[in-house]
Amino acid sequence: MRRLLFVTSVLAAALAVSPFAAAQPPAGDSAVKVQAVYGPEQFALAGVKTDIAPCAGGTALPSVTTGNDGTVTAAVPSGCYQIQVATPTGCALDGDPAQQVNTVPGPAPLATFRFRCA
Repeated sequence: MRRLLFVTSVLAAALAVSPFAAAQPPAGDSAVKVQAVYGPEQFALAGVKTDIAPCAGGTALPSVTTGNDGTVTAAVPSGCYQIQVATPTGCALDGDPAQQVNTVPGPAPLATFRFRCA
């Protein structure tokens, strides 16, 4: 019985001292997140077509479209990207139709586009 208590206390001490592993994306993975909202309440706007292209030029990624939550995430290699949205019918864009983001492995940078819709 003493051995069991000793082993249990040693294991408990080891767990208490060791840090918990944080959830991290696999090395080399990066992404960009686009959000489309409308109105002063910033309601999610689904169906906004988004084009993503490298800042230095080159081949653009296939277009992506925001989902029901008004967001879309695209996996991209690390680097600088130009994000451009198409204005949906019945809406007007507040601000520029393009934004620039830099991606690195880890949390995805967010490009938010605000619209006024009738």
